[in-house]
Amino acid sequence: MKVTYLAHSGFLVEMKNACFLFDYYTGAIPELPKEKPLVVFVSHSHRDHYNREIYQLLSQYPGTQYVLAKDIPVKRLIAEQEAKGINLGEHIKSLRKDTKTMLPLWNHTLLTVTTLKSTDAGVAFLLEYENRILYHAGDLNLWYWEGESRQTHENMERTYRMELEKLREYSIDLAFVPLDPRLEGHAFDGMRLFLEYTDTKCTVPMHMWGDYGVVESFIERFPEYESKLIQITYEGQEFTVE
Repeated sequence: MKVTYLAHSGFLVEMKNACFLFDYYTGAIPELPKEKPLVVFVSHSHRDHYNREIYQLLSQYPGTQYVLAKDIPVKRLIAEQEAKGINLGEHIKSLRKDTKTMLPLWNHTLLTVTTLKSTDAGVAFLLEYENRILYHAGDLNLWYWEGESRQTHENMERTYRMELEKLREYSIDLAFVPLDPRLEGHAFDGMRLFLEYTDTKCTVPMHMWGDYGVVESFIERFPEYESKLIQITYEGQEFTVE
């Protein structure tokens, strides 16, 4: 799998027979092979995860499919495109939390998408495609904000652990997980629990707001996870996951 880090939580994954674009909101999208289906995922409607420019990809890659969290408003968007003669609605699938769906791609392959409940907004995505399993957390994370009550923290951790429990049965090949430095003393907590709970071969930190040093700091604190982490250092970075 070839992976391109676009920015923030945005990634492009190119597999043998399909391309997956996650939570794009800025950055340069590489030219894609037109012989492979493109599926675009949006975990929720926050500005740092969602840019309506993604729908322009449909004119360049006509078979593009969009898998969106249910909180993303699309009725007006679909109507606007219909006025231009574009039937965008047939390319969009909106999913609620805790949903599992089979998505046939135009090259006669089958993608299975399972959603988890976010601890913030929208959903997280678990993909099963051609014997590979991918996970994109969106904003599913352990959001411990300084100044919040102990009860709030306990409720957040309980909810986060419940969602991670749903991943225990999977052997995940590639995961994208928040590592947000704004959480200060709690910045590492969500990533640490994810790595403890799951059987994940390769984990890519995201949602770092350009502070890539937080990855190195995490590894210094938890060196036992270094072999499982990709160190993101710049926008446009490419790497391969076997």
